Amino acid sequence: MNETPRVWIYGALAAGIVALGWSAILIRLADAPPLAIAAYRMLGGAALILPFTAKNALAVWRALPARQRALWVASGLFLTLHFALWIESLRHTSVASSVVLVTTNPIFAGLGGWLIMGEREGRDFWAGVGCTVVGGALLAWSDVWTWEGSALGNALALGGAVMASGYLLCGRRLRGHLPLGPYVTLCYGLSGVLLALAAWTTRQPLTGFSGATWALFAVMAVGPTLIGHTAVNFALAHLPPGKVALTIVGEPVVAIFLAWWLLAEPLTEIRAVSGVLMLTGIIWGACRPGR
Repeated sequence: MNETPRVWIYGALAAGIVALGWSAILIRLADAPPLAIAAYRMLGGAALILPFTAKNALAVWRALPARQRALWVASGLFLTLHFALWIESLRHTSVASSVVLVTTNPIFAGLGGWLIMGEREGRDFWAGVGCTVVGGALLAWSDVWTWEGSALGNALALGGAVMASGYLLCGRRLRGHLPLGPYVTLCYGLSGVLLALAAWTTRQPLTGFSGATWALFAVMAVGPTLIGHTAVNFALAHLPPGKVALTIVGEPVVAIFLAWWLLAEPLTEIRAVSGVLMLTGIIWGACRPGR
């Protein structure tokens, strides 16, 4: 079996990161409660791919041992918690801080990949992580003085990062055995159903939205979910979870620019320096061999 060229893997990740970078902007523009936004985003992604994967997904599920089925379900649960925490964080802090903190998962994914799967990362990886952490800390610190309630929002975003790391670690363990289509179909679908149930339980409305908001749900399903998250899951079959997570740190750089352009969030000198540090960390840690 021929190995997928690295340029294709990183190319897919780059396209996915650009799509993911729009996520926070679209969420901010949608006039709907957090759990409804998350639910329709994931259900929409699952619905778009289901006609092409339903039959194969059922066959794959039946052929798996119970342990791998449980891990597959756990992946969907981690994804559910990631979105529930992160989207709520956007109500309490800036787009920049929320997206930066939710993409601190290289630390957790790198440690998890080492402790759980024995995939050790080299000095270049951890140097890149350190560089991105410094950039993220600068950005979060700058927002403490300008956003009321940012401490709560930042804590929620950090919790979302931990959940995202669990999702990536499950995906890394499973993607060597499961085809991409069936895997993401169950993850997105299960996450969407659980988020809808959580919205119903907490009495967050799931109907009555404007046409513009429904259109934003559709764009989220196609862009950040179908393109963004599927590109990440594609890469997990070929790269350690820490490296995939570190590459995703490019998402806040895209989001910072879009927030400045579309939401008039100021592009200060600190934010510019933070973006440069994060990009440097990605190139340093994710794209080098890591020895």
